[in-house]
Amino acid sequence: MGLFSNSRIFSSLPKGSKGRPPFEAFYIYILALMCGYFIADLAVLGIRPAMLPTQAPPVRPSAPLASNFVSEAKYSKITDRNMFNADGKIPPALTADGSGGEGAVDLPPVASQLPLKLEGTLVHANPKKSVASIASKTKNDVQAFMVDGEIENIARVTAIERRKVIFRNLNNQRLEFIEIPKDNAVTFGVKEPVAAGPGIDKKGEFEFTVDQALITAQTSDLGAVLQQARMVPNIVPGTGGQVAGFRFVAIQPGSVYEKLGFKPMDVIKKVNNDDVNSPTKAMEMYNALKTEGRITLTVERNGRDETFIYNVNR
Repeated sequence: MGLFSNSRIFSSLPKGSKGRPPFEAFYIYILALMCGYFIADLAVLGIRPAMLPTQAPPVRPSAPLASNFVSEAKYSKITDRNMFNADGKIPPALTADGSGGEGAVDLPPVASQLPLKLEGTLVHANPKKSVASIASKTKNDVQAFMVDGEIENIARVTAIERRKVIFRNLNNQRLEFIEIPKDNAVTFGVKEPVAAGPGIDKKGEFEFTVDQALITAQTSDLGAVLQQARMVPNIVPGTGGQVAGFRFVAIQPGSVYEKLGFKPMDVIKKVNNDDVNSPTKAMEMYNALKTEGRITLTVERNGRDETFIYNVNR
């Protein structure tokens, strides 16, 4: 049964035109191709060890890296054409009239048209410690400035001289100055005695005898006394606004302040060894003077502290 059944299966396969399987003629070629492939693979495996190198390859020097250095000569055309300043300086901005350049900055200072007025100067042996009192005409305010101080973002102080302040105008970078007229000149270190008025007797350079009647008369009218001089808080530079006394920026000629020996730019720092560091403190001391028999003031003048003594003659 099995034999006959197998014969039926083979008899059922598709056959060619002569009763043979299709592509039977190509079977021999396919078998030969597969045998050739296996033989070639075995041959390669056999000769492969002989094909491998027995020595390491020679070491070749690596190519040098390109240098990033560029000689100055390559930029000579740029410098020759003067496209940039060879000295590295930035030229100043042009002024309102169109003029400018390095020469304009270094020209001699000219009278300033800025709304500033010089009230007084205190020239120190160290120029950096010199002080100038400058009033702003727009804000009606007086402030003290030192060298390199900036005035309301419009000027920077470069030098402080007697009766004159030189600064750089930040708008046009020009040097300008403001000064005190000669008829209002402030002088320092004058040794001539102060003309003693009624009730004031000058005993020495810094010692006076004052009648009680004069003190009573002056302290009774505070408004009239305040009009005879102008004082501003003495701000210590670099302290964030700390007050160390009050500075005279202007004194009316013939006033009681002048007769008591004071001069413009004097700073009253202490009264009877008490610091004067606020307007309230100054008012308390002013009222206390009405009953004092001896008054001592510590006054800074020309960078030195002097002791003014006032003996009250009752």
